[in-house]
Amino acid sequence: MTLVLVLLFSNAVTYRATRNAYRWRVTPPSSSQPRDNGNAQREELAPFIEALDIISERYLEEVSVDDLISAAIRGMIDTLDDPQTSFLDPTHWEEMMIKIDGSFSGIGIEITSENGFITIIAPIKNTPGERAGLLAGDRIVEVDGEDIIGISTMEAVKLMRGPVGTKVILTVEREKVAEQLTFEIVRGNIILPSVNPKMLENKIGYIEITTFDDHTGEDFRIALMELENEGMAGLVLDLRNNPGGLLSEAIKIGQELLPAGPITHVVDRDGKIMNTYSSYGVEKTYPIVLLVNGASASASEIIAGAFQDSGAGTLIGTKTYGKATVQHLEGLSNSAGLRYTVAKYQTPKGRDIHEVGLEPDIVVELPEIFFMSYHPITGDLQRGDESSGVIILQRMLAALDYKVADTGVFDSATETAVKSFQSAHGLTVTGSVNLATRTKLQEEIKILLEESDTQLQKAVEVILGKM
Repeated sequence: MTLVLVLLFSNAVTYRATRNAYRWRVTPPSSSQPRDNGNAQREELAPFIEALDIISERYLEEVSVDDLISAAIRGMIDTLDDPQTSFLDPTHWEEMMIKIDGSFSGIGIEITSENGFITIIAPIKNTPGERAGLLAGDRIVEVDGEDIIGISTMEAVKLMRGPVGTKVILTVEREKVAEQLTFEIVRGNIILPSVNPKMLENKIGYIEITTFDDHTGEDFRIALMELENEGMAGLVLDLRNNPGGLLSEAIKIGQELLPAGPITHVVDRDGKIMNTYSSYGVEKTYPIVLLVNGASASASEIIAGAFQDSGAGTLIGTKTYGKATVQHLEGLSNSAGLRYTVAKYQTPKGRDIHEVGLEPDIVVELPEIFFMSYHPITGDLQRGDESSGVIILQRMLAALDYKVADTGVFDSATETAVKSFQSAHGLTVTGSVNLATRTKLQEEIKILLEESDTQLQKAVEVILGKM
């Protein structure tokens, strides 16, 4: 059995084909080798065993002993009042192992539970969830018409996962949007490249890391080597919207880039250092800038914090999420498992950033146009419609230089603009907005957003100033 030490984003496991963890191989307890808990502990367990026997043997209706034991374990966990600690029944434990060790079919979103609401941490890049227009912060209230308020993240994942090609309908609430949004999404096979490199102008390398999965360290090493062989004179490391992942992979990246010294400390409940992970390299000869934002968390904050404490790089963007607790995933003898908090991590200088986050060295907000993506068009539109969706459509068209006012009424001017957009992009010219038109609009807006990335622009400016 595998014992997984998990760095979770917020209070949820990352549901996708990565190991949001570092781990060791262990031998779990077996029925032939019971744990010796001592006579005192066995005496303390006597009331529990007595109650179990009484209920299972004498209760009016027949009850499952397995169900009673599982309920008792959940009760223990509930007393901890820790949303990051949970009991995983055999079904959910098996699903967890699948998600840790391999690919999966689903919609491609990372979720957490906040105040009883299943909340999207971030849609995973190039997945059905991202293409549909789901956004970080969306609260999922229904799945296929079923109310999911108050359910666990595991239960929510089970509802949203399914065979490739099947559909799932999500109803979400979004900040600053009055009405609920509905998304019909076709599930796909989620395969995640976590390292996305390219060379910008002036020999400035750019590497986006979307997560720290089992291959991130090696993929990053190769990408970095290729950029250096091309004569890279500066590096932008983009950790925005990176919810974390395998600590071991984050350490590999830190060891590639950071000078000799600690990368992070793992500490116990008393703040005592349990382990320190270090780099043994030398400082790079080129300047490094890291991009961070409110969705940069966990392992990405470890890297950002190490750069900030060592002075080996400059952080640009907005304050990070602030996730610095460590969880174990441990299998039980009944094929179930436990997820429980065991430690915290600190930056090299001993800073505890949990629920605090990292303040960037240079704060740069994104322009208002970036927040247009918070209001995707989620349904078909046609002339005569009046809704907030029409306003979103009109604002998108206006941002793309089509002459239309955001009146909220799908009038003749809007229809003309839609026809022009469809004609310019090889779509069937109908003047109505269907899925193909919505998808193309979102693609063009993304291109526009890349051209308006003030945080990246500032990073390039800082690097050029140091070259």
